[in-house]
Amino acid sequence: MKFRLFGRTIEFKASSTSTLPALSSGSGWRSYLSGQGYTVSAETALRISAVFRCVDLVSKTMASLPLHMFEVTKEGKRKAVEHRIYPLVYALPNYQTVAYDFWQMYVANLLMTKGAFAKIERDNRGFIRALWNIPTKRVGGIYINADTGERYIDVASDGTWEKGERLHEGDFLYTPGFLFSDRNAPSDPMWIASSVLGLTDKLGQYANSAVNGVNPGGFIEHPAAMSDVAYERFKKDFETSYMGALNNGKFLFLEEGAKAQLLERDMEKMQVLESRKHAVTEICRIWGVPPHLVMDLDRATFSNIEQQSAEYVRYCVDPLAVRIEQSMFRDLLTTSERVKYFFKFNLNGLLRGDTATRWQAYNTGRQTGVLSANDVCNLEDLPLIPDEEGGNDRHVNGNMITLANARQNIPKGATNAKGA
Repeated sequence: MKFRLFGRTIEFKASSTSTLPALSSGSGWRSYLSGQGYTVSAETALRISAVFRCVDLVSKTMASLPLHMFEVTKEGKRKAVEHRIYPLVYALPNYQTVAYDFWQMYVANLLMTKGAFAKIERDNRGFIRALWNIPTKRVGGIYINADTGERYIDVASDGTWEKGERLHEGDFLYTPGFLFSDRNAPSDPMWIASSVLGLTDKLGQYANSAVNGVNPGGFIEHPAAMSDVAYERFKKDFETSYMGALNNGKFLFLEEGAKAQLLERDMEKMQVLESRKHAVTEICRIWGVPPHLVMDLDRATFSNIEQQSAEYVRYCVDPLAVRIEQSMFRDLLTTSERVKYFFKFNLNGLLRGDTATRWQAYNTGRQTGVLSANDVCNLEDLPLIPDEEGGNDRHVNGNMITLANARQNIPKGATNAKGA
């Protein structure tokens, strides 16, 4: 199969030079991954509330962060707002998708699969004009040509590979997941977490089964055989009067000498509830999310929540941001552009403390000459002060002078402690 892509003729066929296993070949992406007898996929894992909360939280956090493209100049760095790529990554990746939706989907795929993908659309001159999310389930695999070293991926269209396309180096953005044994073959997070997620799912199913079960449970002992009519009448009456959550705790009314033997079915004594709580903590460990952000407040205090929130930014959000930034640097910039351009998520908003702490930090920055008044205004989203009014001036505390200046200001004829 041949088709035109960005001015090139591409032939879609199986490659004998593929060196990487398919991420989602055919129905492979839908294959359930087994661990300790449990079966888990990205789709089934998202049905677990703690998993959905973790993935939703991290992806929304990343999507809400301002993503800027910077240019390195002699004066330092500045936002490269005039570059063609800047509005794509900051505001509108394509005419249908805003940046928030684009990056949330991109990060969600990265967290739940072996990696995240986006198609790079170029104009006739080769300049990037749009970015389009590619769900990882549609990617047949990421391969490397053994002769040229070029990466390429096969992407299904409309659920079929016959209508798919092959994207070559420069036509897609790719951020790999967790790398362990092979730098080109990420590990599947669902396989790694299959035991925890599979057990959590089974515990949830068991707990939910109590809604339609008999509680208390047990068995009914009848002294003699019952006729079919009597049995059906008894069963119908039993199900109507005693089964389900609304009939919980009712006394059983038996006849003809029948005896009810109740069974102990206490969820708390069976440690089902405790196990489910522990599973939430395990899931939080997988994605690096503090338990209190998943609404698990059992061990939360005012002081440790603030510390855990800061650690969430440092050890979960920041590493994820760096991984995406470097992927963009590799896939969106040309060799010449990499000399002076780079991408950076702005995490300042997440690291802000309370009002008093924040302004104390600004005051310190102002007195040491690190920040100008307009720097503070930018951080607080306040109107800028005109340059003629000193908005961009930087000041230092008058008591702070260098040692060299202190020596120069010693009055003539003055002596030191030794009289020299």
